[in-house]
Amino acid sequence: MNGIIYPTLDLFLYDLRNSVGAAQEELQTNLDLFLKKLPEDLHEVLFQQDTVFEDDYLELLPKIKEFQTNGEPYPFQGYYYPVRLNDLYGLLLDCSINNQTEAQPTASFKELKAEIEERLNHQSATIGQTWMISGWLPQPNPNPPEKIAQACYKALMPSSNWERDLEGQGQFLGATIFELSHYRLLIPEETASPTTIQSVQENQHVIIILYPDRATAEKSAQFYHHWLRLFSYRHKILWAYARSQFLKRTMKNRSTDLDQHRQSISQNQTNYRENKLRDTLVRAQDSIKNYTIELYQLEFQGGIIEINLSNYEKRLGTINERSQATVADNLSCFDKFIKLVTDKYLLQIAKDAENLKRILKLQEDTINVVRSRVEVEKAQRDGSPVVRVISFIYKSAEDSLALVLSRSDSGESRLLIASISTLEFIVFFDIKKLNWINSHTSRGAAHVITARLSPKIARSNSRSALSSRRLYLRSSENTSY
Repeated sequence: MNGIIYPTLDLFLYDLRNSVGAAQEELQTNLDLFLKKLPEDLHEVLFQQDTVFEDDYLELLPKIKEFQTNGEPYPFQGYYYPVRLNDLYGLLLDCSINNQTEAQPTASFKELKAEIEERLNHQSATIGQTWMISGWLPQPNPNPPEKIAQACYKALMPSSNWERDLEGQGQFLGATIFELSHYRLLIPEETASPTTIQSVQENQHVIIILYPDRATAEKSAQFYHHWLRLFSYRHKILWAYARSQFLKRTMKNRSTDLDQHRQSISQNQTNYRENKLRDTLVRAQDSIKNYTIELYQLEFQGGIIEINLSNYEKRLGTINERSQATVADNLSCFDKFIKLVTDKYLLQIAKDAENLKRILKLQEDTINVVRSRVEVEKAQRDGSPVVRVISFIYKSAEDSLALVLSRSDSGESRLLIASISTLEFIVFFDIKKLNWINSHTSRGAAHVITARLSPKIARSNSRSALSSRRLYLRSSENTSY
């Protein structure tokens, strides 16, 4: 029989406390979700100390909440240890078989898991969770640690696959440690928003530590708050990555809507149905606004990952340093996650943001060119003859603007500025001949600028014809003065 003495199962669970810019209702909702995982007699005292804006590590109870049961087939003992970890709530829920002398079957971890889930009221984590299996091996022990660990894992996760999930094994305080993980995204094709993080990702993480004796197991107690922090960084990284990929899918769907708006604009422009064209332009601008916000949010997830990866590496270094003070340990199995985040998650988000920015720029340019043409048509119908429709670049292609020049009876010129990207041919315009009265421009929007135009306008196909500061003008229509 595969036996283990004092089998212990710890659940490290993490809930979101607050996100950036969270309203009071969101804070209360998150608090209520965390409360559901704890006994009711703790509710009144749980958050009495949680009153500051930021706190890296705050114990939420004045002392650990312990429990014991005398049920069959096993008597259990354990405790609740809730903390605040800055913008997260963390909970360490410990449960052991109350027998430190006799070896218990590895199948007992199934009962320990059921006891913990019952005490959680079958509530799931909103960020992520890690299971930690531990105990010490009877001596002499004919079975190798890996065989016992496999049996423990099977009892905890019956449908799991040891070969697929094993990240690696190492040494911790002289004990054999195993890390197992199974992670994949479950993002659907439809546009519905996820209600929980579990609806967009499958995240299973298990640590198994088999100690050689009781004394070594007791030394490990001083590392629990380190594990609590380390696993919080891991799950925050996976949570942010899942959010980034959901945002990417949302933005791809929104780009499809933008393409439909562009097609509708083209059709209405051909037949020139002004009212419908303007409505479509407004909807397109709203879509671009939402797309831009989502792009910023996607890039923000990359920042979350970078910060938590740095914290993960530092905390892992602390655990390594303190555990090796007494024995030569090897926790290199945890390095595989660091490499995954660096080589895949951060790179993926950077490439996604780069590609999605290109889509945004294309849509902005297309829609703003159409908007400028709508204003030209409106100016013609209002009785202000269009003198010249041109586009120009000032200093660089990034400052590309479209210029619609029309002349009113008062001798003033009305200049409509919007973004454009096409280049046809160059005309020179002497900026010193323009006496600007008022100007205002911004990317992605059209504004009317009033300027007084001198009757002397230099126009030439040779750059040497101008001695003063110049604007490089590019024609967008073949009209003439």
